[in-house]
Amino acid sequence: MKKQERIDRLRERIRKQLKKWDVPSVSICIIKDHEVCMAEGIGQRDQEAGISADAETLYQIASCTKAFTAAAVAMLATEGKLDMDRPVRDYIPSFRLHDEYATAHLTIRDFLSHRSGLPRHEYAWYGTGFSRDELMGHLKDLWLTAPIRYKFQYSNFNYLIAGELIEAVSGMKFEDYLEQKILLPLGMTHSKVYIEDIRSADNKALPYDHTEEYTMEGIRQIDFYQSPAENAESRTGDPTAAAGCISSCAQDMAHWVEFMMGNGEWQGQQRIRPDLMRLLTTPHITLADSPLYSPQRTMNSYALGWQVHSYRGYKMCEHGGNINGFSTETAFLPELGLGVFVSANMNVTLLADAIVMDVLDTFLDQADTDWYDRLYQGNEEMFDSVRAAFAAPAEQAVSNTHPSHPMADYVGDYERPGYRRVRIEKTEKGLRMDFNSFIVDLTHHHYDTFVTEGVIGELPVGLLVTFGMDPEGMIRTVSMKLGSEEGLGPIVFTKK
Repeated sequence: MKKQERIDRLRERIRKQLKKWDVPSVSICIIKDHEVCMAEGIGQRDQEAGISADAETLYQIASCTKAFTAAAVAMLATEGKLDMDRPVRDYIPSFRLHDEYATAHLTIRDFLSHRSGLPRHEYAWYGTGFSRDELMGHLKDLWLTAPIRYKFQYSNFNYLIAGELIEAVSGMKFEDYLEQKILLPLGMTHSKVYIEDIRSADNKALPYDHTEEYTMEGIRQIDFYQSPAENAESRTGDPTAAAGCISSCAQDMAHWVEFMMGNGEWQGQQRIRPDLMRLLTTPHITLADSPLYSPQRTMNSYALGWQVHSYRGYKMCEHGGNINGFSTETAFLPELGLGVFVSANMNVTLLADAIVMDVLDTFLDQADTDWYDRLYQGNEEMFDSVRAAFAAPAEQAVSNTHPSHPMADYVGDYERPGYRRVRIEKTEKGLRMDFNSFIVDLTHHHYDTFVTEGVIGELPVGLLVTFGMDPEGMIRTVSMKLGSEEGLGPIVFTKK
């Protein structure tokens, strides 16, 4: 089958799947043997206005930014400004983690490969309004849940640290370094490094979610993600920009994928040393294989800003990204000179992954599985498990119980080092919680435990909020399980 015929059939399949998955549009580019075979938008970037996406339509690529951050570190190493195996503290003297040994020994490679021992601690930054400096200062208060270099634990804090290292070594703001040293030299002139810039852009995809969270049907527009710490006038970006700030398009991402499949040279200039280019995609820590992708994709590991797999016997480098209203996947098979980027303007959808797998199999002449059906079912099961996890406590409530104190006794501010305070207020109906810019009502569950009626970030309705007493019987603490990592129990806040 001729290449153009492959692309035409692929395009028709994607159009069909957009309808099945209830996804407004995707941005896609495909590179094969240094040729851009496809770079376009398919579907509608603005569903309400009926505006189609094109090759220059901006989508937020979220955690696919991590590969750019790792490349920025490699550029500084190429220039001789840092050694990737020296402790980060050598470059940032004020740097402190909760564990002194980890503080003294962790290198930038450890953070870029998520083997630092830091768990997600997602709600120590998400929605808090803390600045980068404040978040860096809070690291000393956040528990590590594994020895260093012991196991993979994905955490955006690892890339916050990488961004701070880039600023310390280069003397430039992280966003400026990314733009001036990577995006513009690669000809990625449409791409943005400030989230505010996609919100104000004319040719942008709007963010969408399904009608109800953690379901697969319906389409509703939602807001772009915005950190309370951002300030457009002062060009203060998202504090965790190094973990996921870039907005890009099919046309620009074709340049990025082409660069990553090379030896670090671009238009006659060696941007990154060849040995460091290889290091970026060299496995550093193993991951468990996912049954959803096996046996075609196995031997999972994490390198520096990239996951690495064996896909049908070929080395596969890939990374996904999710942020409010966008799901993205970037992948390449270096031995075959085959690369692909897909971004969908839909929250938490595996359609981008399915399209990537379809592209790879199209060029490999493989047809032993239907990735669309397979990952659609996987997406449904993932949502089912989330809903079940938060519905289970309601079914397990002890009946005929009541709070131990009058509602007024629960009111107050509760604090924990490293986190934003939790504020409990009394309402006509009962209690309300203000946490990380999210305000949700609380419904009594049993005893001194309540459940949230609204969403907190990515935590759905039904989060357990438990109050505790001191020896005198006074309400003194409130605790919530804000993550699923092994070893990270409920986070306890103490009343002021």
